[in-house]
Amino acid sequence: METMSTEAEIESPGETAVEPLPPAALRLPVSALWLGGALLVVMGQAIYSQLPPPFRQWVYLLMGLGLVAFALGGSLVARQRLPVWLLRPGRFLLGYFQLSAGQLVLLGLAPCFALMAWLAAGEGLLALNLPVSLAAWLLAIGLALAGSYKREEAAPEPVPRWEWFLLLGLFLGALLLRAWSIGSLPATLSGDEGSAGLMAVRFLKGEANNIFTIGWFSFPSLYFAVQSLGIVVLGQTTEGLRLASAVAGALTVVGLYWLARLLFDRVTAVFAAVFLMVLHYHVHFSRIGLNNIWDGFFAVMILASLWYGWKTGRRPGFLFCGLALGLAQYFYVTIRVFPLLLLIWTGIAFLQDRAAFKHRLPDLILAAFVALVVFLPLGLFFARHPAEFNAPMQRVTIFEGWLEATMQQTGKPAVTIVLNQIKDSFLGITHLPLRHWYNPGVPLLLAIPGGLFLLGLLWALLNLDLRYVLVLLPLAATVLLGGLSQDAPASQRYVMATPAVAILVATPLAQLAAWLQQFWPRYQKAILVLAAVVMAGVAGRDLYYYFFEVYDSYVLGGLNTEVATSVAHYLQEQDPPPTVYFFGFPRMGYYSFSTIPYLAPEVEGVDVNEPLAGPPGWSLQGPTIFIFLPERAAELDHVRAAYPGGRSQNISQENGPLLYITYKWP
Repeated sequence: METMSTEAEIESPGETAVEPLPPAALRLPVSALWLGGALLVVMGQAIYSQLPPPFRQWVYLLMGLGLVAFALGGSLVARQRLPVWLLRPGRFLLGYFQLSAGQLVLLGLAPCFALMAWLAAGEGLLALNLPVSLAAWLLAIGLALAGSYKREEAAPEPVPRWEWFLLLGLFLGALLLRAWSIGSLPATLSGDEGSAGLMAVRFLKGEANNIFTIGWFSFPSLYFAVQSLGIVVLGQTTEGLRLASAVAGALTVVGLYWLARLLFDRVTAVFAAVFLMVLHYHVHFSRIGLNNIWDGFFAVMILASLWYGWKTGRRPGFLFCGLALGLAQYFYVTIRVFPLLLLIWTGIAFLQDRAAFKHRLPDLILAAFVALVVFLPLGLFFARHPAEFNAPMQRVTIFEGWLEATMQQTGKPAVTIVLNQIKDSFLGITHLPLRHWYNPGVPLLLAIPGGLFLLGLLWALLNLDLRYVLVLLPLAATVLLGGLSQDAPASQRYVMATPAVAILVATPLAQLAAWLQQFWPRYQKAILVLAAVVMAGVAGRDLYYYFFEVYDSYVLGGLNTEVATSVAHYLQEQDPPPTVYFFGFPRMGYYSFSTIPYLAPEVEGVDVNEPLAGPPGWSLQGPTIFIFLPERAAELDHVRAAYPGGRSQNISQENGPLLYITYKWP
């Protein structure tokens, strides 16, 4: 690794002599300055004419920086020495972060290319210049990582081959539980899933390609680009829409194993990973086509890499933490609290171990820099559109009218209501039934794992060190944010905390096994097998509950979603695609659930909102299907009178009530 060997000798006040730099010391910094500067100028030229006038000043700035970089590289070659004004800050930065002069140049160029990525992307769903936008972003990330990297003297501890097979088994097992029959379990495709799927399809149709803006429901658009990959593989189907979630859920299980192994031991890691693999809550959110599940994945990646870096002092761990933290901001919204959580954790680390903190601080700063570079293009978009950044939170916060209305209804003060909300948010883990996106009638944890969780939480609080703080912070943030949101305990807000919950469930069982092994060393294997059997029993109960009990009474999205899904499957069977007149108002409309447009995209729907008082006089062009909800079934007679010769059919739940009636004409 190169180091900056420039030396300046002060000969007299105001006069400085600088020794010439050897060619080897100039190679990387000059190459980076020339190539980086040239690319900034060329990219700026490529996008200048495509930008609206208010943004062109930023291109002037970047092109100017590119020319300065190019000129500085030429000056270094010509003079073979660094400008005096750069010596003192250069020496400090190189020494403090243990970098070479060339790496410092790379770090300086990284945010420039991140800014170029934002400019080239623009603010619409179609990027102004997609090649430049993607290339600049990837280059910015590469420069930030390469500029921060430090080669370690000792090689990392090798991972045994059997452990790689264990990880593969965990991944395949978790993926099987999440991808098997994913199109029919849950049997309904919710309207929000359909909306996300339609957004993903726009990427495939070329109607969207900008990953640095927002898509449906003010969520960052990168997620929908990732989701579209499943649709490429499996088509515009429920399976294709949900595949990305299944993969993210399975990867979270693997990531949790590494997190728990780094924090504690292999037994805790195996128990936690196995429990998360079958946890009914996590399996469910891994089987629906929404971005919530990604919060758990990024949470374990951030925490595992941070602790690896802190524990070993190896910089790559910190850099991967920054990379994961930056990418996480492109997915679900609860992960946005993580920068604050990491700041709190580093503050606690400073108080507990100042010597280690001082030694790790340069790595922490570089991790934050990497995260900033990764997030910068999207962050600049949100800086210009703060309402879009706040929209997902404002939709559910208790402070936008809900709290005042509840105070008037109950007569209770605000403090009491907020504390009750936070209490209910915590009890959603162990006692209160979950609501909204997943409302199976039980809390996140069933009875036995709920008891283990409480024991694990108590143990963590009694033995609070930096490891347990790292586990408890996401859990505490989830409970607090859930309490400050409407309708606690709302199920969709717990995904980020599920890895921490799984660790706390596994902790008392693993700890008890360790104690018993100390007391009876002759029976260590038998004790471990017994503990594994207990965990297998706990896991098996969750597994059976989700696949054999939950859907006896639970329907994802409720009755209207069931109707929409059934209608979509019915229309998929029609050839050629018909025109549909939908009699569902006021309960639902044809397009009020994106389920139907996503699954049956070639079918045109027309909502009939006003009840028919007599035979309609519509001019029908080709095959037509009239669909009536039960409460509007009487209007079928008017349609039949106007268009005789059709065939009606009652569509009902399996061994249940009528869902809707169809009348197919001709």
